[in-house]
Amino acid sequence: MARTYDQVVFSGGGIRCFWHGGFLSEAGSFEALQPKRISSVSGGALSAACWISGREEDLLAVMEEAFAINDANIAAGKSNFTPHQEIYRDVVDVTLDTEATERVADGPEYEVALSVPPEQLAPHVSAILYGLLYQLDQAVRATPHLRWPRASGLGEIRVDGRQAARDGKLVDLICAAATIPPVFDVPRWQDCRVLDGGMLDKAPLPLESEGETIVLLTSRYRQCPQVEGRTYVMPSSEVAADKIDFSDASKVTRTWEQGVRDGKAWLAEQDGGD
Repeated sequence: MARTYDQVVFSGGGIRCFWHGGFLSEAGSFEALQPKRISSVSGGALSAACWISGREEDLLAVMEEAFAINDANIAAGKSNFTPHQEIYRDVVDVTLDTEATERVADGPEYEVALSVPPEQLAPHVSAILYGLLYQLDQAVRATPHLRWPRASGLGEIRVDGRQAARDGKLVDLICAAATIPPVFDVPRWQDCRVLDGGMLDKAPLPLESEGETIVLLTSRYRQCPQVEGRTYVMPSSEVAADKIDFSDASKVTRTWEQGVRDGKAWLAEQDGGD
C-alpha cells in the first residue's frame, strides 16, 4: 500500500466481498501491511480470515468451483430449500484448513461482529423486522454505519476470532457471521441467537479503535463519514456479484477482477498524491 494502516475493517456484503480479495491482491498483502487490529462483519469475516492466512486466491478457486457445480438458488432437500448454507460451510471448511486456522490464531487482533435480536422475538420475526429497518436505513441515510436497527433493540457481540481459531471454532464463527434468514438458519453463539452483524453496522470499527484505519466496503455509499485518520475505499461501480446468488461463478470472478482494477487505480491515486 502507499501508506501503512494500524487497522483494517472488512465490511459485509455476501459474495460481493470477493471485491476485497481482488483489491488487496494489488493494494497490499497481510505480510506487507501487518495491521495491529482487524475488524469484520458478515462475509467480511471470511475475507479477513483468508487475508490473514494468505488464502484469498484459494477461496476464490474453491468458491468458483462450488458455484460452477451449483446452477440454482433453490434446492429441494437442503436447509430452507436453498443450497446456500451447505455450500458456504463447505467452502469455508475447505479453505480454512488447519494451517490457515493456525495463522489466524497467531495473527493480530481479529474481531467478528454478530448482531443479537431480543430473546422475546421469534428468530425469523427478528430477521424480518431488522432486515426491513436495515433496508430503510440504507436507503434513507446511505451510510455504512447504521442507526435504526440498534435504536430498535438489536444488540451486538464482538467475538475474538483468534480465540475461536484456537478453540477450533473458526469455521463455526465465520458461518454464524453470515446468517441471513430465511436462506440460512439462525444459529446460536455464546448462548445467544445471532444474526448477520451487517444488520447493525456494515463496517464496524474495532472496539478499541486507535490509529490509521482503512475501511474496505463492497457497495457504494452517498454518505461516508469524514473522520481524520480513517480512509474509506469502495468499488468504483456496482460489482457484478449479488449478495446471495450462489448460481453464477462468473459473477465471483468478475467481482474479484473489478477489485484488482480498483486496487491498481487506488494505488496510482495514492502515488499521485505523494
